[in-house]
Amino acid sequence: MIRLTLRTARANLTRSLLSALAVVLGVAFVSGSLMFTEGLAVAMTAHATAEYRNIDVEVSQPDGVSGDWPADMLDRVRKVDGVRAAEKTWSLFNLGLSAGDGRKVIGDHRAVNVAADPRLQPIEATSGRMPGKRGEVVLDERTADREHLGAGDKLLISSFGAKSRTYTLVGLTATTKGGFDNTGALIVMTTPDMEAISGYPSTTIIVSAAPGVSNDDLAARITAAVGARALPHDQLVEEAKNAAVGNAEEFRDALLGFGVIAVCMAAFVIANTFTIVLAQRTREIALLRLVGTTRRQVFRSVVAEAAVVGAAGSVLGLAAGVLLAYGLPAALAAAGAPADVRPVISGTTVLVALAVGIGVTVLSALLPARRGTAVAPVAALSDASVQIARPVGRTRRIAGTVTFAAGLVSLAAANRAMLVIAGALLTVTGFLLLSPVLVPALIRFLRPPLAALGGATAALALLNAARNPRRIATTTNALVVGVTLIATFTLIAKSTEAPAERRAGDKMFAQFLVMDANGLGILPAGVVEALRAQPEIGAGLHPAYQSFDKDSGNEVRTGGTGGPAEGSAVVSADLGLAVGATVTVQGRRFPVSAVSPGTRTVWLSAGDMVAVFGEPFLTEIQVDPAPGVSSTDARAALDRALQAYPAVVAYDHDGYVDHLNARLNQALAVITALLSLAVIIALIGVANTLTLSVVERTRENALLRAVGLTRRQLRRTLTFEALVIALTGTLIGTAISMAITLSALRSVEAHGSRLALVIPWDRLTVLLAVAVLAALTASILPARRAVRHPIAATLAAD
Repeated sequence: MIRLTLRTARANLTRSLLSALAVVLGVAFVSGSLMFTEGLAVAMTAHATAEYRNIDVEVSQPDGVSGDWPADMLDRVRKVDGVRAAEKTWSLFNLGLSAGDGRKVIGDHRAVNVAADPRLQPIEATSGRMPGKRGEVVLDERTADREHLGAGDKLLISSFGAKSRTYTLVGLTATTKGGFDNTGALIVMTTPDMEAISGYPSTTIIVSAAPGVSNDDLAARITAAVGARALPHDQLVEEAKNAAVGNAEEFRDALLGFGVIAVCMAAFVIANTFTIVLAQRTREIALLRLVGTTRRQVFRSVVAEAAVVGAAGSVLGLAAGVLLAYGLPAALAAAGAPADVRPVISGTTVLVALAVGIGVTVLSALLPARRGTAVAPVAALSDASVQIARPVGRTRRIAGTVTFAAGLVSLAAANRAMLVIAGALLTVTGFLLLSPVLVPALIRFLRPPLAALGGATAALALLNAARNPRRIATTTNALVVGVTLIATFTLIAKSTEAPAERRAGDKMFAQFLVMDANGLGILPAGVVEALRAQPEIGAGLHPAYQSFDKDSGNEVRTGGTGGPAEGSAVVSADLGLAVGATVTVQGRRFPVSAVSPGTRTVWLSAGDMVAVFGEPFLTEIQVDPAPGVSSTDARAALDRALQAYPAVVAYDHDGYVDHLNARLNQALAVITALLSLAVIIALIGVANTLTLSVVERTRENALLRAVGLTRRQLRRTLTFEALVIALTGTLIGTAISMAITLSALRSVEAHGSRLALVIPWDRLTVLLAVAVLAALTASILPARRAVRHPIAATLAAD
């Protein structure tokens, strides 16, 4: 039987190619993800370890303790027996960074100080030198290459709410920020510069141990002497490694989630392929039974054949996974992946790839094998190539109806995310069970318009598509699942984008909005004067301030266009004050002119805020062009004024909406790209079904050709058949996705947020067009094969 299995696999090689391709894609994604994330863990661990090079002990405040350290803490640590050197260290986040020519460098930038003592420097310069005096900085190579910066260039750097300072770039370092979210720059500066730009004292001290003193002993001595938290080098590195590996594992799990979807799509394709192939081999199997082969032997032979296909697909998928793993670092660089990731090909990954490929192929082939091998020997004497479609069983109909109904009820009643997920799973599962009934029904519904569009060839294609409900349903199911996933994420994203438009409209009463680029809500005070110095916009400034009244505990803000006039106040309703009453802010009394929703808040005019608080926090500025100035000229003036403020950005209405939706759109693009693999595998299933159907209908097609069907009409028949599958799968998937999205939005509303379903017809039209075009492309080779068979020879063949 082994020899028979291998010969059968070789004889059916062409029929198995597309199934093997589905396995290749699924295994490639899974193995590539594992190789990449293992390499990512190694790279992130190396980055984390490098941060503690030359640091024997790190001293910090005990957990749960806040407030400033004693001013003499560094001196006290230095006096501990066994300390060779000790210095203060900072890590400062959310910095603004610009090149000397005013180009803003976008990203989540981080600054660290370099110790003056070389024995405590974990970072080395790969070119140039480390900063040796105030005004000098080192930048990571990745940012310098991307922004075309080099030694001698000037940089503008600012912390939140502070004025920017000019620095000279004196060197580059290979060290980066370390984590996966590595889109920003690493800036290394001297301790005096860090102290000046941070605005707060250090609460961390790094220590070098004297010769002969162990790190553990020194950490214990420091804790006993100064009462601080002291961790030895090995513990610091271990904690950093655990955090790095944890981040890599989270990313791996996310990728593998999409890999599971791809593998499930491959399972649909494989199961359908073996169902069709075994149906076409009915006479062959019956002949084997006739000459004495048992049903168990035939079953084992088919399963072994599936294992051969799975093994071949796994090996090729593993090779493709290597290519994918080496390509992922470049593709994910924009998302912050470390640039020095080298994929790791481990034995575990190889075993997982083989297990996934072979296991999925064999499991997917079991049910078709059991049905296909239940052939009586007498079938060898009949025309077994003509397969009668089995009706959908009563049990399956009932189970599908109950599951589908339960899913819809769960979606309708969902008020939590878990109920939405459960409802979605039940709905999709119910559809899969009922698909042999629902898919042909939809095809019958589409028959009149498509038949009118394509004439006799379209009518013939529709009849061919519906002749075997189980086959067409199985082919369509994979496409339905893929489209459902993509359309659901698209609908949720676009429905979530709509409030951003509303928020921008509610917030912006002027033409431009000036705000902090890092989302911290604090602007340098000098921005107002810089903008006022521009005649194109100086008269149209509306600054917004925020502060806190320590006496009353109330938050104090400026209002928008409907805010209070000079000398009056608007209060939140919970303060219990009526119009005409007075409210006290910092000892000054203001008459209440209006009451507004809110919590312990008082709104004053911008002038009163400055008069009362002196230097309140500047949170944003709304800007209108001066009379007679165009928006273009006003924007140019804004950009000129903000060149000296790298952490400050200006938006118009559309730009602010894009800013609010930036992360959402980026996530949607990544998810769509990952889910596209599932749709590609589903389309492979379409091509596979059409190819095998051409083989099955060889004599039938020849007979049609003999009675007058032209080559072109035969091609069009298969093209319309592919079109029907694509339309059916896309329409059903979109309908299910709308139900899931509505449920998800209702569950959000149950928690106080208002979201309405937004149907992006342009995106859905593109999705439909892509599915149709891909399906039509998938029909090209089967159609070409169908018209190549000689009519007379085919009809003469037994």
